[in-house]
Amino acid sequence: MHIVANIRNLDKFLNLFPWAAEDPSPGEDFKVPRRGVSNTLRAQQFDLVVAQVSSVGATTTESRDGKERSLTMGEWIIAPLVGRESSLSHSSVLPTDGISVGSTIDYICRGGGLGLSMDNPPGQGDPTRVCVRGVLQYDDGRVARCLDFAVETRHAAAAAVEDENENDEDDDDICPVIAVIGSCSDCGKTTACLEVVRYLHQKGRSIGVVKLSGTARLGELLNMATHANQRRDMADAGLPTTYPPSQDDDEKARLTAEQSLMAAERNLRDLSIDNDIIVAELGGDLLSACVPEILAEPARLGIVALVMAAESATAVIGMETKLGKIADAYRDMPRYVVGPCTNLLANRNRVERETDCAGCYDLWTQHTETASPAQIQTSKAHAEELTQRLLELCGY
Repeated sequence: MHIVANIRNLDKFLNLFPWAAEDPSPGEDFKVPRRGVSNTLRAQQFDLVVAQVSSVGATTTESRDGKERSLTMGEWIIAPLVGRESSLSHSSVLPTDGISVGSTIDYICRGGGLGLSMDNPPGQGDPTRVCVRGVLQYDDGRVARCLDFAVETRHAAAAAVEDENENDEDDDDICPVIAVIGSCSDCGKTTACLEVVRYLHQKGRSIGVVKLSGTARLGELLNMATHANQRRDMADAGLPTTYPPSQDDDEKARLTAEQSLMAAERNLRDLSIDNDIIVAELGGDLLSACVPEILAEPARLGIVALVMAAESATAVIGMETKLGKIADAYRDMPRYVVGPCTNLLANRNRVERETDCAGCYDLWTQHTETASPAQIQTSKAHAEELTQRLLELCGY
């Protein structure tokens, strides 16, 4: 049985659903147990279902250690239902009345998520399809959800200890957070995170890295955390995605936004225990995946600076405009631009001339084999300067 990687607390899950540890062969007529599974309930966003692959398509999964692999015909899986509004990959919606057992739906995202694909990217192919065989539920009748299987946090334990001694100083603050945002998907946010974390680590700081929005993928998180002390993403807090179940602005969308903000704060508080600085990537752009709602209270999340990955100077202008609408605090917060729009002096000049950014830095060229020695040296100098500025903003 393939329990998707976005169900993070595997020990707790298997303790409650021990039959899920069985490993039926693909295509085997596995008998879904009656206890712990309903065939009459309709599943909603984040509910967990047991399903069987009915046709293999373009979408893949990942193992429990984050390695990408293909799904196989007849394979049994346990995964949550998710909505997703992706600008580059497969998207999904969930009907307001839920998904019934026996429905054939789509495997949407690599980390593990099912929904109805309404719009596929040209050239990427149709997603893998699965047939829902049951909805997981507890003995008391409640439906099992991804939210129930968040990883345990040290912050909760630390808070309990502090409550026993009221004279202790309040150590509940979130440490300084550097938020990495982007103008679009695939504009260099994850690369920026890697570089910022790497250089801060080289300066002797203990760095936590977290992805606060988008659709969770363990392999991506492990890559981001190469030089980090600790890592987290929203799946660790029980949310496989921060996208609402549909693209409508309704009550369910508002609930998803509330859940996303609470999960973000939970992760940041937990990472603050053992780290000096947190580098936080917000997946997607500034228009979706609850990014505006998560960013709406920068002081609550400890955000002290923004690193903006953008593909053009025009995109930076748009990002500044949107940030000002999200919260007034961003108008005065230091904003540093990285990404494709920083690779040439002409591009950097445009950004610095047309925007109010605090600096424009080429972090990429130092890793380009065809770049000249002078270009590589300039890129390294940019990384050093940006790192020093960020350290000063974080109080170091």
